[in-house]
Amino acid sequence: MPLLAHVRTVPATAGALRVRPLPHEATASYLHRLADTYQTTTAALLDSLGITTTGTRTGPTTPGTAEVHLDTAARHRLATFTRTPLDDLTRALPHLTDHPATRPRSTSTGTGPNGATAADTAPRATAAWQPLEPGEQPVRACPACTRRHTHGATDHALIHPPAHQALCPHHQHWSLDPRHSLDVSALPELTAGHRDHQRLNRRPRAATALAWATAITTRWYDQQTHLAGRWQHRLRRLAAANAHHVEPVGRSWALYARALVTYPETTALARTLAHAHTRLPGDARQGPVPTTRPVITAFLHHTAHQLGITRLAPPPQRPPLDLHPPSTPPVTRAHGARSRAIGISSHKYPAVLSSRR
Repeated sequence: MPLLAHVRTVPATAGALRVRPLPHEATASYLHRLADTYQTTTAALLDSLGITTTGTRTGPTTPGTAEVHLDTAARHRLATFTRTPLDDLTRALPHLTDHPATRPRSTSTGTGPNGATAADTAPRATAAWQPLEPGEQPVRACPACTRRHTHGATDHALIHPPAHQALCPHHQHWSLDPRHSLDVSALPELTAGHRDHQRLNRRPRAATALAWATAITTRWYDQQTHLAGRWQHRLRRLAAANAHHVEPVGRSWALYARALVTYPETTALARTLAHAHTRLPGDARQGPVPTTRPVITAFLHHTAHQLGITRLAPPPQRPPLDLHPPSTPPVTRAHGARSRAIGISSHKYPAVLSSRR
């Protein structure tokens, strides 16, 4: 007999069991784990709490393709049932808050039609399912961390981690997509990249620098320039350690693992770009960055040294360079097309680094 048989009351009563959410957990993932603890389904759990569901929800074979948003009444019922303060739930579940489809239209007071009271005509507690685009989908949390957090109940949960927390440095797992978490213990350089990323986040232009660095290393990877040999070797080591993931992906494995394979160089390059708005290496002056070719050459030599490659030469016949840093992350294509983002032109550091020379 399901353990929820005794809790079908409105408003919700406190549940007999307590299930803690993981940091950054997807709401759908948390509700699934909660329902599984009570030996029922997510739909039955929400129904037992008097929460009406709308929209299209993810099926059992497609985890992470949809998220559920709870309105205010539904969030309070969930907090009461889980015996978790609402503030704690909101911090742990980044997508818990209102979605437009869950907002009540109105609240009645007094006596309604046929003698209905305000309690009868108050807005229903609602949970709205919304499909997610691939770039919005959660990823699988580190299995070892999940197992420890749930006291061995499961090793599968979905999270929306910040960009600098894709790697679990304790268990050497990389969160890649809703189904897979890759073992990266054969790639210790990723841990160094993770540390670089933590330091980068303390800089005011971290997001801008990382956006440009990602566009540049993506271009290099796709065009097989500069670091192609190193990245191919890393890709083979990663495939050997995760053979059970490589086979289903097939020929797209190189694209599938691109962000992971280029991660150490992306973070190293981002740190270099984040420093570039103050002064270039070897230039003792404070203030705006100089635009002379010798200074650009010095910057490229320093960047090459940071990345562990022989040289990065400036492209020939470039116009004078305007090197003031961008104030907002660029909007670029994966292959490094010219950006029209506000505050940056195609003749700044990223464009110089995007050269195939």
